[in-house]
Amino acid sequence: MESGPRRWGIEEILSRAQRLSEFFRRLTQRIPAASIDEALAVLSTTLNEVEDELSGIRYNPERWQTDGRLYPPLPDSRRPVPGHPDVTRWRSKGHNTYIRENGAVEIVTVREGEIVFRAPGGDGRGVWDD
Repeated sequence: MESGPRRWGIEEILSRAQRLSEFFRRLTQRIPAASIDEALAVLSTTLNEVEDELSGIRYNPERWQTDGRLYPPLPDSRRPVPGHPDVTRWRSKGHNTYIRENGAVEIVTVREGEIVFRAPGGDGRGVWDD
């Protein structure tokens, strides 16, 4: 069971769920984005900031499977979405992140298929909007 905030040195350490919540809160303040590249950059920068500040785990992408830190999508996890040539999917351990060419973002849990974050692109349209 995850515990609440703990003090570790100068930094506050939060649970994974708390860090995800903070990531989504900050992400909401930083988008909409106007392109896939911009949306991916905002996602990556924001997640790394949250993890640097609140996880107590050093950035080491070689240990992504075991260290407990959340990492942004990596290029090798990029996948096309059949029937949607303007949408790209990034697969991570627990989530699929969909980004449309307009910068719209949708993050969905792998196991439950639950949408945990959604934001329109720069043109106001969502990932799956016509």
